[in-house]
Amino acid sequence: MDNLRQRIASHAVWLSNLGLRGLRLDLSKHVALGLRLRGAMLTGACFRDADLRQADLAGANFAGADLRGTDLRFAELAGADFSVADLKDIRLRGANLNFATLYRAQLSFADLRFASLIGADLTGAQLMGAQLMGVDMSRSCLRGANLGGADLRRAVLRGADLSGANLRGASLSGAIVDRNTKLTGVRGLDCAGFVDLDLVLQRSSPPPPSPQQTQYL
Repeated sequence: MDNLRQRIASHAVWLSNLGLRGLRLDLSKHVALGLRLRGAMLTGACFRDADLRQADLAGANFAGADLRGTDLRFAELAGADFSVADLKDIRLRGANLNFATLYRAQLSFADLRFASLIGADLTGAQLMGAQLMGVDMSRSCLRGANLGGADLRRAVLRGADLSGANLRGASLSGAIVDRNTKLTGVRGLDCAGFVDLDLVLQRSSPPPPSPQQTQYL
């Protein structure tokens, strides 16, 4: 762990000196189960094919980082920043990504099954072919996201903003939306591939009648 912290410190120098000093953090193929680096500055670092299952990286900054093929199953990533990071083929099954920032992140073919992304920012994210079955994206922002061919079966999309998103070829059987889910300008909802579309509209219970109404019941 001391060696890792030294490497992170050297990475910070590399960042602050635009690569002229220090060394970029490269943990490709590194195995560190349960790693704890909450709030770490990991911008531009490389974690390609690393095994970081059950790591606690809440609030860490991975902006522009390379996490292709990284295994972060069941990791704690709440509030982490993955802006414009490359997460193709990443494994995030069961991970906590609540309120994480994935602005314009590359998540093609990522495995996010049963992950929690409540309140996450996925504006402009690339999620082509991603596995999102059972994911909770309540109140998340998916404006302009590309979900073409993604598996969203039984996904929870209550209050999510999918304005302008691409859903061509996506599977939405059993996905849950509510009256606050925004679908303005969504592309693909009327495509032939959506013949079996089954969006379950979960509406709030009606308010109790007022005293004036009850007297007439």
